[in-house]
Amino acid sequence: MNFVGILLLIGGILSLIMGIFVTVVWIFIQKEDIPLSSGINSIIQGIFLLLIGSWTRKAALGFFRIVKTTNNDIENLMGAIGELRKLYTLQYFLAMITIVFITLIFIFGIITSFIAVFNS
Repeated sequence: MNFVGILLLIGGILSLIMGIFVTVVWIFIQKEDIPLSSGINSIIQGIFLLLIGSWTRKAALGFFRIVKTTNNDIENLMGAIGELRKLYTLQYFLAMITIVFITLIFIFGIITSFIAVFNS
């Protein structure tokens, strides 16, 4: 878990740097071939990767403490499970938002298809 958390943190940092770079280039150069949305998407993705990586590492540290310490197993377990709960709550809400958007896009596609058929 610790290794995965570190990889997620590295990916989040790289994504944030890329997003900030693309946004700054877009603001000062305003190239048409670089959309601003790609910079904003990278920044948002970087923030989520940093959150997920941080919570994964904290959970790994809690599980590691269970093995290495004595007399604090329940506290360490509850801390690790709390970090995992944050992680999975975030993933749950992101999945629900994704499902809602996919459903809305699907419904919009069906409606526009029917409108196009009836107008022709």
